[in-house]
Amino acid sequence: MNPLQFKCTLLSDVIINQKSATEGSQATLDFIPGSNFLGIAASALYKDKMLDDEARLLIFHSGKVRFGDAHPASENARAIRVPASMYYPKLKKPTDGCYIHHYYAEDDKDHSTQLKQCREDFYAFNTKEHYGLEANVLKSFAIKSAYDRDKRRSKDEQMYGYQSIDKGTEFFFEVSFANSEAEGCEGLLRSALEGVKHVGRSRTAQYGLVKIEAADFENMESTSDLCRTKQDGITKTCAIVYADSRLIFLDEYGLPTFRPSAKDLGFEDGTIVWEKSQLRTFQYAPWNYQRQARDADRCGIEKGSVFVVETNTSPLASAYVGCYQNEGFGRVIYNPSFLKANQDGSAIYELRKKQSPSEADPDSLKQDFSELTPNSLIDYLVRQQKEEINLDAIYQSVDDFVDNFRKDNLFFFSDDEFSSQWGTIRSLATTAKDAEDLKKKLYDGENAYLTHGVASDKWQERGRLEKVIAFIESKRIKEDNSKEEDRLVILAVIHLAATMANEIANNKDKQK
Repeated sequence: MNPLQFKCTLLSDVIINQKSATEGSQATLDFIPGSNFLGIAASALYKDKMLDDEARLLIFHSGKVRFGDAHPASENARAIRVPASMYYPKLKKPTDGCYIHHYYAEDDKDHSTQLKQCREDFYAFNTKEHYGLEANVLKSFAIKSAYDRDKRRSKDEQMYGYQSIDKGTEFFFEVSFANSEAEGCEGLLRSALEGVKHVGRSRTAQYGLVKIEAADFENMESTSDLCRTKQDGITKTCAIVYADSRLIFLDEYGLPTFRPSAKDLGFEDGTIVWEKSQLRTFQYAPWNYQRQARDADRCGIEKGSVFVVETNTSPLASAYVGCYQNEGFGRVIYNPSFLKANQDGSAIYELRKKQSPSEADPDSLKQDFSELTPNSLIDYLVRQQKEEINLDAIYQSVDDFVDNFRKDNLFFFSDDEFSSQWGTIRSLATTAKDAEDLKKKLYDGENAYLTHGVASDKWQERGRLEKVIAFIESKRIKEDNSKEEDRLVILAVIHLAATMANEIANNKDKQK
């Protein structure tokens, strides 16, 4: 059964914390866990009245639909974590040559070279030319401060830092199916996943915007090639199991374990050779949005880990083992070609660092500057001028709205509740996909914020809602590009909401 393949492009910086702690340094993951895509699909389909309970159970709870982790893209291939069984000489770099641990550790090998384990980075392995190309995941760090709404300034002793994956990074991921019944959900999942979505932390601020679209890329697959290694002078036939994603196993008591059996890895009989296996572990507490609390800690084996299993048989299982397979856990690669070695234990595949254009061709920078023709410079200046004109128009219209509010002296929005409601409007505008989506969220949808709930009555009074609708409709700036038009409409509403919240706060201070 062919999996669905997607490309995920970051439209803004994305934060996916490695740990659940709220204090101390916060580092971001360098991949996007499959649980994020499971959440996107669930938010779109779970409450769909056209979907019956049986279909919900199949897609989200049976484990037969697996939302894979998104790894960085490189050369139209999904990169994978560098295997933990790859070692390189100390004081050198992985690109200078690596050794495969379960071969190098044999008794007849020269062990005089001091080796260091490869742990960082992703590589896209080319099976034809036998090399792995580094896939860069660039990150940024920003210092933020909590905001004191009463004093209208930063809170004291409330500084914190965010590490994030840089905007523009591209990832590849798959949604696979365990049987033909699950494969029948293909159309639903495509419609739920494709488009502009939000992932990670601080999605209502400046982070988390991504674009998901269908793709066609290469992914490393399992082979049936067993290997032979020496253990205590005896040559044994072994299978190699590479953890493409994180793995979680439970023992007979239902508790997490770091020592799975060969059966847990998909073999009917066999023994794990722990001396030659290379494992790294992880622990984290997942956040449960419905309960607004964290679930029990999950403990498992980190991606990139390698098991060596003494066996003469091929694995019984598919490419997935362990628990939580629907969230991206459990994908393995059996007997991967990139873990083969020469007689001396050195890796057949070489690791290559991705070169910048200037490193690959020193003259490339000159060529880039020479392509900056007078026409392109003029086009750039025209676009900048147009942007300034549009922004001036937005600021002027917001000023006019506020001036009318002052002159009427009717205090349409003077109640305390309106300050926080304008904050909610700003939040909804920040997360809106386009102008139509903004209208649905505010006043034109089934559960729109301004026309339903406790806030609707006050917005209906004195024509408040009509004033806001008139402002939004007047912001239908005609542009050749509809996306640019939507952006300007949303920007106008964001600026209006922020200005009105400040105006109400100022008016409240004057009354005191």
